[in-house]
Amino acid sequence: MQGLFMCECCPKKPKKFETAEDLKAHEAEKQYNCQYCGNRFKNKNEAERHQNSLHVRPHSWSCSALKDYKRAFHESNSRPYEADTCGYCGEDFSRSGRSPGSNGPRYATERDWEERSRHLQDCHEFGECNTSKKFFRADNFRQHLKHSHAGVSGKWTNMLETACMINEEPVQHR
Repeated sequence: MQGLFMCECCPKKPKKFETAEDLKAHEAEKQYNCQYCGNRFKNKNEAERHQNSLHVRPHSWSCSALKDYKRAFHESNSRPYEADTCGYCGEDFSRSGRSPGSNGPRYATERDWEERSRHLQDCHEFGECNTSKKFFRADNFRQHLKHSHAGVSGKWTNMLETACMINEEPVQHR
């Protein structure tokens, strides 16, 4: 009589096998173990990616790290000393302030910052995220920016990613 054999190396969606031999062959395919949780993988790259994204995460990304809307902007690369760039979409915002009798760099006035704040709230839903939401892979955080905040990938998003980065405590081996 054949029994029902369950795979324990696929914890998210355990597979069922008709014979012990089929189960053994399946488990032999997954020879790379996670040293933290015991999950098994077919190749070394999958195992390392799993460990690095779930267990050995030196930092994470979270919108809650961006407490001040001013950190969502950085000096424009195309118009230095004259404008700041939105880290979500790359739009430049001019600095209208200038020191009296000066040809030096411009500065953002209170009115400029009010316009930028409105832009973040109206276009990017700034401050709307669940404060406990974290991403342990940069590509997942970029997808979040794109889908939840109308983010547009570009050089400007690097500054935003850095501003949203949180250092994490190291995870212990089991």
